[in-house]
Amino acid sequence: MSAKSRKRGNARFFFIFFTFLLGFLAIIIRLINVQAVEAKRYESLAKKQRLKSIEIAPKRGNIYDCRGNILATNIDATTVYANPYLVRDPENTASQLSSILMLDEKTLLEKLKKDSGFVYIARKVDESTAERVKALKIEGIGFLRESKRCYPYDELAAHTIGFAGVDNEGLTGLEIFYDDVLRGIPGHLIVEKDPMGRSISTGVSNLLPSIDGKNIDLTIDRDLQFKAEVELNRCIEKFEAKAGNVIVMRPNTGEILAIANYPHFNLNEYSKADFACFRNRAITDSFEPGSTIKMVIGAAALEEGIFQPKDVFRLPDEIKIADRIITESHKRPTENFTFTDIITQSSNVGAVVVGQKLKKERICNYLSVFGFGQKTGVDFPGEAQGYIPSPEKWSGSTIGNIPFGQGMSATSLQVLQSFSIIANDGLLVKPYLLSRVVDLNGKIIKQTKPKQGEKILSLKTAEQMKQILEKATIEGTGKNAQVQGYRVAGKTGTSQKPRKDGKGYEKGKYVASFVGFAPVGNPQLAIIVVIDEPKGSIYGGSVAAPVFKNLAEFGLRHLKIPPSEN
Repeated sequence: MSAKSRKRGNARFFFIFFTFLLGFLAIIIRLINVQAVEAKRYESLAKKQRLKSIEIAPKRGNIYDCRGNILATNIDATTVYANPYLVRDPENTASQLSSILMLDEKTLLEKLKKDSGFVYIARKVDESTAERVKALKIEGIGFLRESKRCYPYDELAAHTIGFAGVDNEGLTGLEIFYDDVLRGIPGHLIVEKDPMGRSISTGVSNLLPSIDGKNIDLTIDRDLQFKAEVELNRCIEKFEAKAGNVIVMRPNTGEILAIANYPHFNLNEYSKADFACFRNRAITDSFEPGSTIKMVIGAAALEEGIFQPKDVFRLPDEIKIADRIITESHKRPTENFTFTDIITQSSNVGAVVVGQKLKKERICNYLSVFGFGQKTGVDFPGEAQGYIPSPEKWSGSTIGNIPFGQGMSATSLQVLQSFSIIANDGLLVKPYLLSRVVDLNGKIIKQTKPKQGEKILSLKTAEQMKQILEKATIEGTGKNAQVQGYRVAGKTGTSQKPRKDGKGYEKGKYVASFVGFAPVGNPQLAIIVVIDEPKGSIYGGSVAAPVFKNLAEFGLRHLKIPPSEN
């Protein structure tokens, strides 16, 4: 071999040697980097692959009425899941499961072919269905015990209670408003699994227990709630109305004993209901209150000393205000009305005359202090605020609208709160639904105390208005609200429904209402009834007042309120 050839061989040898050396050094550096520099990161990734955290859902707290009756609770249910890695025949499994679980076969097959060790098949199925699936003994199909929200009375107080979803999270009503109290704190189970998603019996296991939610007691009275719903449904059916709502409240404390709404729905089958049915219209919807506002106008005039109950007015059956003619609900000749008659006979013309004397600034002020145009602060989601036009936004004809409840809006709860001021001798009360929160050991964590606000009216004015409102049920428009053995006070309301485009009112569409309290001497119940678009009769005195009568009669006896003294 020549010297030149040897040089070439040596060069090739050194090149190969140094190439291997560099490669070896790169491997050494990489190993050092993996085992020392990035060891913790890779260890963490390995743990994430091996260790699985399974959330343990807490039991949701119960909801009770004021007498200890369960309105919402939990029942045991079974969730069906799959480990797709272990399912040998996805097509046949999907076919078998779809017929039992009533699920789409194609969707099931997609789940069973997922690159995952865990997929939900069906959440919280009933026991008989779960047993049928278990009987198939399909490898890769497993079962979890979970709790499912249950409402023992189906439709009762559905709009107020609301419902919780499949993961036991509150979605509507008090279920969502008090979700942080009812939900509890989830626990976690850490388990070590193999690449196929199977638990390793000798692997890591750590349990952090869940903490169940707290129970809540409501002011709602189950029996009064049931009666309210029965009477409301009967009225809706009789007058073929579109919708309606009823509220029953203690006027001296603000405790809401019942809220009924129509349309209604079944809490245990809420997924089948129209979304519009979920609205608690008594709190979340506002309407033009009509003649019930005459109570506020009357109380304001008395409080300001502008008029006295026996003052006499010569009233025609219509009055022109700016470009608008205000008429009475029924044709009549020009005649004398006392101040009391204006309210008891529900004279539109008379209310306008009183309103003109009050003037817009005082009208707006009294409507505001009576709670209109602002939320009551009730513990319920989505409360509407209502609307009162500020004085600077009044047109020339507004003074002819507002005094009998047009051109403004209010919720049923706001109207009821305003009448409770009269019943409560001029004191404002805040409505509420939560009575108390109780922990798992029965300890009271929170208790709601009635919150009385400022003095709205003098005792004298409140007493005068009680007498006027009582007369309205004896010889005025509210005769159908009388309850045998008890003195009743109240006011009818009949209002046109405004057009959605804001241009006038819907022809032939009205809201009939009645709001009142009893017994007059010591009011224990305040009730409002609102019926949307009744057919046949449209007046609050003939449509809503009889509902008040039946409900008040039941409620007074149910609460063992003694009859009124003559």
